[in-house]
Amino acid sequence: MDNHGQFREPLGESGRKTLEQMNEHHRDLTEWALSVIPDIGPKKILDIGCGGGMAISLLSEKFDSRMYGIDISDESVMMTRGYNAELVKSGRLSVSKDSVSEMPFENGTFNLVTAMETYFFWPDLANDLVEVGRVVAENGYVLIVSEVYPHPDFNERNKEMIASYGMNIVSNHKMTEMLEDAGFEVETVEVEKNNWVAFLGRKLPTE
Repeated sequence: MDNHGQFREPLGESGRKTLEQMNEHHRDLTEWALSVIPDIGPKKILDIGCGGGMAISLLSEKFDSRMYGIDISDESVMMTRGYNAELVKSGRLSVSKDSVSEMPFENGTFNLVTAMETYFFWPDLANDLVEVGRVVAENGYVLIVSEVYPHPDFNERNKEMIASYGMNIVSNHKMTEMLEDAGFEVETVEVEKNNWVAFLGRKLPTE
């Protein structure tokens, strides 16, 4: 697998180095994104595409919750467990190799689901967001975060990233529509100068 493919599914020594770089590079973005979450007390949290485990670590400091992480990469699963060894040892964290497209959780399991810098690699974004909606409890939240969204000031950079990494980057309007179709009421928060965006969705109760 080439280095570009390592962002989609980290593998081997090169994949471990990529995950370490992600933990460092995405920390500021993740800290900002977690500040968007309202003052809630989620009983269970799931991080989709847990990567190097940094987001789970920050989530565990913010919330006294039972934590879960999934990723399609064996390297990511191992690194997340290692990065959060104390959480695993205490029984607070479980990490498994699973896909967002078919998650091994019952309906309405989680009060908060996060996805940091990962949606653009999901196999079928619209249907995968429906699957996310399935595992979120009524009035629970989903937080989807990206350091890339279509914007004229970043067109050239973003085009290069799409071509290099095979990323599926959608407009903020399109993401909002798909989340609404999946049963969420959505707030979009942007840091325009950084090209950062966070989509915060609250799962609407079924009538």
